[in-house]
Amino acid sequence: MPRVATGNVYERRGKWFARLTIGAKKRQSFMLDTCKDEASAMARLDILAELAVKLRKCGRDDIAPDIIKRAAVRDGKALDEVRKAVDMIASGQVVQKNRTPTIEEIGKRWTSGELADLHPDRVKRRRSARTNRYVLDRYVYPMVGDVAIDKFTLDHAEAVMRSLPASLAPNSRRSVAQLVYRICSLAVLPLRHIAVHPLPRGFVPRYQAGKAKGWLYPDEDATLLGCTQVPLEWRLFYGFLHREGMRRTEALHTRWSDIDLDLGVIVLDVNKTDEPRAWALSPGVVAALRAWRDHCAARGVRVSGDAPVFVYDEGSQKGQRLAMSDTAGRFRGHLELAGVRRPELFARTETRMRIRLHDTRATFVTLALANGRTEAWVQDRTGHKSSDMINRYRRAARTAAELGLKECRPLHEAIPELAPRMGTEQARTKERAAERAPRSLRGTPLSVEIQPRSAGLATPGQDDQNCSPRG
Repeated sequence: MPRVATGNVYERRGKWFARLTIGAKKRQSFMLDTCKDEASAMARLDILAELAVKLRKCGRDDIAPDIIKRAAVRDGKALDEVRKAVDMIASGQVVQKNRTPTIEEIGKRWTSGELADLHPDRVKRRRSARTNRYVLDRYVYPMVGDVAIDKFTLDHAEAVMRSLPASLAPNSRRSVAQLVYRICSLAVLPLRHIAVHPLPRGFVPRYQAGKAKGWLYPDEDATLLGCTQVPLEWRLFYGFLHREGMRRTEALHTRWSDIDLDLGVIVLDVNKTDEPRAWALSPGVVAALRAWRDHCAARGVRVSGDAPVFVYDEGSQKGQRLAMSDTAGRFRGHLELAGVRRPELFARTETRMRIRLHDTRATFVTLALANGRTEAWVQDRTGHKSSDMINRYRRAARTAAELGLKECRPLHEAIPELAPRMGTEQARTKERAAERAPRSLRGTPLSVEIQPRSAGLATPGQDDQNCSPRG
């Protein structure tokens, strides 16, 4: 049920005004001609807020401003008539013969989250709403925003597609078509402004594989993480993505309460696909996060509860979550600073894209498949819902296998500041033990037992193997 439309009253030049939210989270002011003091203005504000809720509940936000404007200036019997009319509209006794909403009006109700609040069973709140608003404002509304939904046809939709810049990538054009198609779908259900969808099922172009994308070799990852000129927090973040395959937004929003460092498990309840998942972190990642937690705690940064894991290490932003802006440019800049120079990572041609931060997932999937990980194991970590997405990496994975590329080094060993350091007393104990050992055994390496990721959580037959740098 819609919440009460709260607001406030204020006085200007001897006149009282009420300001409250109307429709798709738009605040609007109404002059209260009949109110002479603050008490009467507050009483009228309560009436206006009640009317706004009733109209919103029955889906008549389009007429709410006009009706509330009348209620704001009327008094006595005239005000009672307005309130009675709203009750009749809300109960369905009166069908207003107003115009059908336009493409822009429906789109804004969707991207604002209003339709998700009114129809939670049919409309989900999208984390991409901000991006959707930008695309609609730039490409759709200028062309067909003022077209009533019952007058919208395939010709209008095709006009939108023809107006797109020639430089726009095929899959970006596809995204525009998807948004137009979705607005029409909402007009059918749940809004029921039209009975039949105006666009055919084949209107949205098929997804295209697109340009070639880059991924890092294990030794390039080691070079990047070992470069102390790159800030520690960013090296930890890049190394985490290369070894766990999460999306950058998922990792940036990870909290300390999402990770159990005793068991080595991460729980990801909120993600792009709305499908909660959990898995065992690799031992090197667990060790690195423990060292990072201790490092942050020693510097006075909170490391518990809902505090973010990946935060700035120093400066005025110390303890704040890493920025999400220009992640691709920053990633390339850090690679160049570390001395990673492979040409195809930075080339931008008609058939190839420059490497982006999102391509850390390509690094993870490619190396995992090359080293015998199953498709199910990969999907548990990346959140991919279809085999088609995983299959895009198989050719690169075969190349990596032929080159003999192993998985990336354990994270805590790849980052110098987080590498395990032996205490003085531990070093002396090891020296004394070596002196007591027979001479023939002093240079004999100890056997190392391979440990699984965790007991009971790894896929049978897919326990972790010890990782080592290339060569």
